[in-house]
Amino acid sequence: MFRKSKRKRNTNNFIPYSKKLLEYSRFECWIMTVALYIMQGFGIDTGELYQICLASWAGYAVAKALYYNMAKSDHQIQLLRKVEPETAGRLKDILRENTERKLLKNSIDENEESEKDEEGN
Repeated sequence: MFRKSKRKRNTNNFIPYSKKLLEYSRFECWIMTVALYIMQGFGIDTGELYQICLASWAGYAVAKALYYNMAKSDHQIQLLRKVEPETAGRLKDILRENTERKLLKNSIDENEESEKDEEGN
């Protein structure tokens, strides 16, 4: 009765949960912002409702920053998988040396300098 099409349907419509969460939170923020503007336009006292709106925008910004950080690390992992194993090992070592140790060394140097300044004064 029903014919199946010979073409495969595009099943690449998968959206990860983290992206859905960002979209929903952005939608929520805009809805709250528009509702506040409408309420103020009609002269309704919004009281402290605007602070909730600001908090939702702040939460959205934090979630977006965390998502970008996660995506960046995922992309680095994917790139390292595509590189040959010998080269990938060297790249991992270089990344570790340049990020962790330099940041740690810089923070230690800054702490020592600030302690010397405090002792000298």
